[in-house]
Amino acid sequence: MPGKKDLKITNKKQSNPSLMLIFLVGMPGVGKSYWMKKLSRQFGYEAVDMDRFIETHTGKSIPELFAAGEMVFRKAEQEALELLTRRYAGLSCIISTGGGAPCHFQNMDFMLQHGTVIYLKASAGFIRSRIEQSRVERPMFTGMPEEERLSFIENLMEQRAPFYEKATHIVEALSATITTFAGLFHSPSSN
Repeated sequence: MPGKKDLKITNKKQSNPSLMLIFLVGMPGVGKSYWMKKLSRQFGYEAVDMDRFIETHTGKSIPELFAAGEMVFRKAEQEALELLTRRYAGLSCIISTGGGAPCHFQNMDFMLQHGTVIYLKASAGFIRSRIEQSRVERPMFTGMPEEERLSFIENLMEQRAPFYEKATHIVEALSATITTFAGLFHSPSSN
């Protein structure tokens, strides 16, 4: 937005303290799984990686599901989101979502109704660098020539921005620290 300073964290809406589900959203490679683990240890929350849950629940890897068709995978994401939300209702849990999860089947609205959503935001260059250094197989980028990745990521970010920006909070991933998140969490034992 013109004239608006980039902040480490942007509070967009008031969090509901009775909703203890925290959903981390953002582009692939932005650090959702990293922050899920780090924040769960720091604040005593359960941690669930939605992609790992999908693999366990379906008995198939993410690349296998994606190979069956993107919509097959997206339906599995939607089902996982609903199952996890029911399973962890009333508990303190951080769920790291897949990058496209908020963009299909009204999933972002569903997450906002059931918890606090944190959008980890970063530049396309940062994301490309993280993806290229990652050992995680990302089906969306499999077989894509390296010189096309940045443009692909920029286009994908543009498509997904309207969904991501609905989040309760926006955190700049590159400059985020535990302190950045501290005000968004309350200890499960303080309830």
